[in-house]
Amino acid sequence: MGGIGFALALGASGGVGALCRWGLDVTWLKIEKRHPAGGIALVNVLACLLGGLLVAAVLSGNLEANSRVFTLLATGFLGGFSTFSTFVLDIFSVTERGNWRRAWGALFLVWALSLLAAATGLALGVWLF
Repeated sequence: MGGIGFALALGASGGVGALCRWGLDVTWLKIEKRHPAGGIALVNVLACLLGGLLVAAVLSGNLEANSRVFTLLATGFLGGFSTFSTFVLDIFSVTERGNWRRAWGALFLVWALSLLAAATGLALGVWLF
């Protein structure tokens, strides 16, 4: 696949990731009305888990970090799937309603869960690969 073909594949991969993010967020909003930011938080934690699995695949030698497959998965899919900026805007909307404690709690909880998910993905990947 040439340069332009790979660029299109990378864009498509990012688009698939964005569609998956949107689908999870919409599903979350149908289920959970009280915590609308939870869908994007879940997406970001899940992206960290998947990122940990990708790193494990690289560490095991099953995937090369400079390969096109890695780029399609990490930069494309996970780049389109995860969204720190939307999560921050969700947290900001909580602060606008005057609930600073809840905003800071959610922020630190998601950061902690993201780190735990990345470590879990790495450990699971090392075990799998």
